[in-house]
Amino acid sequence: MSYTTDCIKHKRVFNLKAEKAFREANDLFYSRNYERALELLQETVSLDPYHEKAFMLKGDIMLMNEGNEKQALDAYDMALRSNPKNSQALGSKAYVLDILGQFKSALKCCDEAFSCIDSKDKDQLCSLYEQKLSLLCSLEEYDTAQEILTEAIENLPEENSDYLKSCFLSKIRINKAKNKDNQPNLKLIF
Repeated sequence: MSYTTDCIKHKRVFNLKAEKAFREANDLFYSRNYERALELLQETVSLDPYHEKAFMLKGDIMLMNEGNEKQALDAYDMALRSNPKNSQALGSKAYVLDILGQFKSALKCCDEAFSCIDSKDKDQLCSLYEQKLSLLCSLEEYDTAQEILTEAIENLPEENSDYLKSCFLSKIRINKAKNKDNQPNLKLIF
């Protein structure tokens, strides 16, 4: 049996006990009782090993505590095991990889998240564009960053595009100019 078939087969069964534990964990998360929330999330995934929302919440809790980035990454990977097209999990994974300094891997996850966005996920676009622009700047890929900023301006509401312009436009322009000035001036001498 393939992994995808296994995942879909298990995903179709609604487990009331798992859902109850997840909802309680979610409430505890918002009450900032993270330790108990994690216990209930563990109970959730023991009852339903493909509960992607439980893995997402676990990743979010792990990410809130410095030094737990690896556990957060593992949780987001488990959410992606349940649903490889989960744009939120891909975006969160990209964020963790960015924190860990794995910029190219983070950029790949970010690109995957863009490819998985559908109409219900449109609210993630601004944060994904911001993440991608930040990664491109970290990788000093300013030409590509300028292209992505232009794309973001075309695709996002004015408020969001203005925000991204305020964050990245001058940085991109300054660094592009700096890189242009640092190019060796090759003159042919005869």
